[in-house]
Amino acid sequence: MLREISYFLRTLNYIQLDTNLQEFTVFFQLENSFVNVIHVVDITENPYVKPDEYEHIVEKTEWQFRDRGQSEVHSLCFIVSQDLERAEAFAKGNAFSWILCENRLYIPEDHAEDFYGIRIKLEEFLRSPQIPQEYEEGSVKYDWSGRQSYKSIKDRPLSNHFFFLANVFLFTLCTFTGDLLYTNGVMGVESVIYMKQWYRLFSSMFLHAGIDHLVSNMLILYFLGDISERSLGHIKYFFLYLLAGLGGNLLSLWYCYNIGDFTESLGASGAIFGMVGALLWLLIRNKGRLETMSIPKILFLIGYSAYYGLRSTNVDNMAHLGGLITGFILCVLLYHKKPIKKER
Repeated sequence: MLREISYFLRTLNYIQLDTNLQEFTVFFQLENSFVNVIHVVDITENPYVKPDEYEHIVEKTEWQFRDRGQSEVHSLCFIVSQDLERAEAFAKGNAFSWILCENRLYIPEDHAEDFYGIRIKLEEFLRSPQIPQEYEEGSVKYDWSGRQSYKSIKDRPLSNHFFFLANVFLFTLCTFTGDLLYTNGVMGVESVIYMKQWYRLFSSMFLHAGIDHLVSNMLILYFLGDISERSLGHIKYFFLYLLAGLGGNLLSLWYCYNIGDFTESLGASGAIFGMVGALLWLLIRNKGRLETMSIPKILFLIGYSAYYGLRSTNVDNMAHLGGLITGFILCVLLYHKKPIKKER
């Protein structure tokens, strides 16, 4: 039953807390200033669990989140059992507890009738709790701050780490080679169109004008790129990043050619805005939330970046726009969310 519950909560953008507890499973959903927590205790598989142990875990979990800056913690408990009478006795002391028995939801008298709109969705799911065969319960877990806990190197966002390290390494190399990499790597109308050095459309993605330029790009890549890669997978994310950067540079080059601007351009912004555009589509397809991100957050980032770019000089806004559009379109083509199967 836990596998079904895990999949259901994942479709609602709940993530599983990485704990050492064998009898209890904890899922949570982070908001700006509060967190929704769902505890699952299977008293069929763990018949020796006592209500006071379960209440202690609930209380301890709430305080752990509060200690990490969450002003409000809203908790609900799922009690899984084949013995309804025993489950009702187990749930008696907690008004925010529901019972799952034989693929049915039971809510004891005087207990919470709903929890942020999930009751109807849960009842609908339990009528036909079918999940994709490839889904692995508990394969991805997160810490108290919503950061993923990794079991092995294969679970890590390898492509995003590669791009991050490549940008940092090449910037460090530039400090020892002077203008060599810049002279042969930045992009401009003269070097690309007239001199036919098309490789610069890619090489310029990995060069940065200064430490501030590098840090601002890498911060966005570090915190948001992992989320996109976990949804898309290593290979799709790898090519989306490169192709979005290419799309951004092509739009920038076309624009500069048409207005007669021979200024040279460099930076990972086009590729990073491609990742942001991809994340926007991922959020749309996942009902507005994905891990710690939401549509308002990503729209604020896009809006602020556009405002900053228009107000500043020496910012390649066309590369940003081209990357954003390319990343969004590529994600529409590459990302296919598996729906919950229902009987007819």
